This record gives sequence, structure tokens and C-alpha cells, in this order.
Amino acid sequence: MNKSRVLSIFLAVMMLSSVLAATVLAASTAVKTKTQSLSLQFDGQALKLPDGQYSFIYQGRTYVPIRYISYALQKSVNWDGKKATVSEPTEQELAAMKKQLQHTSTGSDKPQAGVEITIQPVNAALVFDGKAAPLPAGQPLFGYKGSIYVPLRFLSESVGTQISFDPVTKTVNGQSAAYRAEQGAGGGNLIPGTGEGSAGGTGGAGGGAVKLSYEQITAEAESKLAALKSSCKSTLMSIGLQYISTSDAAVKAQLKAQGLQEVDNCSAKFEVIMSDTTAKLTENGYSTAIIADYRKAFQAELEAGRDLANSMG
Repeated sequence: MNKSRVLSIFLAVMMLSSVLAATVLAASTAVKTKTQSLSLQFDGQALKLPDGQYSFIYQGRTYVPIRYISYALQKSVNWDGKKATVSEPTEQELAAMKKQLQHTSTGSDKPQAGVEITIQPVNAALVFDGKAAPLPAGQPLFGYKGSIYVPLRFLSESVGTQISFDPVTKTVNGQSAAYRAEQGAGGGNLIPGTGEGSAGGTGGAGGGAVKLSYEQITAEAESKLAALKSSCKSTLMSIGLQYISTSDAAVKAQLKAQGLQEVDNCSAKFEVIMSDTTAKLTENGYSTAIIADYRKAFQAELEAGRDLANSMG
């Protein structure tokens, strides 16, 4: 095999991450998801989303319409197509919010039935009380029929509200700092994607296990995958460069075997990370859908490495 062909494969491997990122972005231009039937309570007031607005869970995170939920948190929202600004309302805005919330909280308390919707990622900035708040990696904004949807945990943390969840009644409970101080109450159980727990969640004489958030689990997995990816790519590139620099057929054959073995080693290490991450997600009650995304991206890189090793004749 000539050197130009090998170098072309190296360039393909080095560029693969960028290609995969672009592919993921293109694939994410339209995401189908099923809405979740949840009851909502904020500072003791039962609410229901307006018709045509929903809550849904995407990659283990609960999403809600930012304008309506911000109203429930007594915050004003302005949207200019590129930026959502959440701030303290004027007296007139506050009166209008309370009127709207009262209107939407009347009628049946039964949550809306789950339906399949297609959501669109939105590239926009978020500003809370004059301070820009970038979304954590892997947590996009979505748009659906004119409404912007934001991760519930991110929204609640940004406005100082604690979010808890009752899994029996499927009720989301939002409590502002002022309300919690007034009531002297703690939170509830964790809601998928919020990472919030009750103040007494580890009570009892012997305490209890601290429940990991979805973000903690996936961040750990992604850190391990990044390290593994860097190690595997570095080793394969080193083997490839040695292959190019020698004309000894026996050495080339040995380097090819080393390259294939390295791919197998990387695959085995990847499976260990996936097994550990899957177990943690399952144990803590989160969706494991992101495992398929990890697997798809990493397997593509492994195959590129295997193709590189096999091309060494």
C-alpha cells in the first residue's frame, strides 16, 4: 500500500470527530419525542400548561416551555428570536401573569395525555436578571409551535427555585427560596433531569446513598470516553507513522497486528465504560437512551481505526 493512501486514511481518522459532530448536528435538526403527563405545582399553586404546550423528557432531562414556567416563577420573559431574557416583572406584568396563571389553572386537574411531537433545536442565548447563562453541554433549547423549551433543572437553578418530584402522583413541585423559608419545608424526590433532591433525602440513622444526577453520570462517562478516544487515536497514529517510516515487510506485518490489537483493546475499554454508565443511569432511574448515541459515535471511530489497521498490507 503506498504512503499517500496511508496518509489519506490518517487524515480521515483525524477529521472523523468533526464529521461526526456535524452529522449529529444535522440529525438533531428534527427530534421526535413523546410528551410526559405531569402535574405542576409552584409555591403551592396547582397549574396546568396551556393547550398546545407540553413537558417532555429528552436524554433524561425534563423540558418545559420557558415563558409559561417563568410566569409561574413570577419572572418576565422577553424573546427577540435570538435571545431569551428572564427578569423581574413590573407591577403591570406581574398582575397580567397572575391573571394568566389563574386562567390556565382552572378546569380539570388531569394532566394532558402524552402525544408524539417533533421539536426543533434552537440556537439562542439565555439571560437571567441581566446575566448571561450558557446552557451546559448536551442541553439544547428546543422550539415547538412558537414556544421555547428549556431544561427544567437549568431554569430552576437560574431563578433560585428548587424542583422536586413525586413519582406516585407524577407531580412537579417548584418552591422558591422565599416560599421554602415561609413554609419551612424541604423538597421531594428527584425528577429525571433536575438533579434536585429533598433536604432530608439521606435521613435515617445510617444515612443513605446520595442519588447521582443525570449530568454527573453523563459528564463522568463523557470524560472517560474523551480520554479513551485520545489514547486510542494517539496509539494508532504512532503505529501508523512507524508503518510509513519502515520498508521492512516483517515489521509492517507486526505493526498491522499491533494496530488491530489496539482497536480491540479500545473496544473492550469502551464496553467497560458503557456497562458502568448504563448501570448508574438505571440505578438512579434515568433513561439510557444516550448510550446508543455514545455507541454510535465511538463505534464509527473504532471502525475507522480498524480500517486503518487492515489497510496496512
